[in-house]
Amino acid sequence: MLTSSKWLILIGITAVQITVSESQQNDQPNGEKPKSVRQLFNTTSCIPPPYRCPHPKMQFYLYTRSTQAKGELLNTLDNDSLTASRFNRNHPTKIVVHGFGGGRNLSPSTDMRNAYFTKGNYNIIIVDYGSLVKEPCLGQIEWAPRFAGLCIAQLVEYLQNHPTKSVQPEQIHTIGYSVGAHILGLVANYLKVGKLGRITGLDPTILFYMGNNRSRDLDHTDALFVDVLHTGAGILGQWGPNGHADFYVNGGSSQPGCAHDTIFQTLSCDHTKVTPYFIESINSREGFWAGPCSSLFSYLIGWCEPQDTDYVLMGEYVDRNARGVYYVTTNAKPPYARGFPGRSRRLRSITPYS
Repeated sequence: MLTSSKWLILIGITAVQITVSESQQNDQPNGEKPKSVRQLFNTTSCIPPPYRCPHPKMQFYLYTRSTQAKGELLNTLDNDSLTASRFNRNHPTKIVVHGFGGGRNLSPSTDMRNAYFTKGNYNIIIVDYGSLVKEPCLGQIEWAPRFAGLCIAQLVEYLQNHPTKSVQPEQIHTIGYSVGAHILGLVANYLKVGKLGRITGLDPTILFYMGNNRSRDLDHTDALFVDVLHTGAGILGQWGPNGHADFYVNGGSSQPGCAHDTIFQTLSCDHTKVTPYFIESINSREGFWAGPCSSLFSYLIGWCEPQDTDYVLMGEYVDRNARGVYYVTTNAKPPYARGFPGRSRRLRSITPYS
């Protein structure tokens, strides 16, 4: 999770507020965080050469139910790496891409793995660039996400073309948080054959991608199904819609329980709250039921009364036929899911929790 000081830097880059001095020295001592916008052009977060995939500071760790304590490092240039691993092509495969300040041994990556392995057997591959990117490198802001997308595409093709444990892109579910959501959208530009089965975007960041540049934004053309959860929309997250189905949680931009002493802590909480919502959806018996609504205003004043059949689950068990914009309300504290909404309504159809 990012600290409020890091969010100050991020928000400053998006022209909301700049509080650091341009006159501070340009040379950044090793191990220190950037103290000025100028230093963000020469930060230790800039990707070092060689600029080719796989990159030594972007690693792919495989976790299975039998290797939860310690992941297995995959080498996409060596077929024996996957052959010798616990990867099982008969189990669902998930590729997870964290955001700034994240890593394979940090939440939410750890919490997400625990939730899936509580449910069953999975191949969870964490794209770990935590040792590299702690904050943005402005000098590489244009091409660094594309470079990451290229390396992940190499991973997908490695799985696709493996001689004994092959998995087609259409069978893979990818999950990206913040900038990780956009990186996954860029993977589509580099796959030679096939298309990712599903991309789940967890509050895609507004930091790099603003406007209508659909070649760089996560959008519905990037996978067979794209579902997006919005919790900090319009501030640190994109407003969207971005996918086949977009879910605006508690209106999409402000989350209950996120009021803090500073605006930076509050905005950070709104943005990061998306991950515990999705993680809870994996094992929730109540479920995050979302209903369509014509506008945010209609949702906020309670004018929307969808039919029972109009509701869909948000999160892990979303209906891949869902299309359009949906709104969902949560509790302020865990468990966040409220279950099926309405006046004493009872869900009559079979659900994944039955």
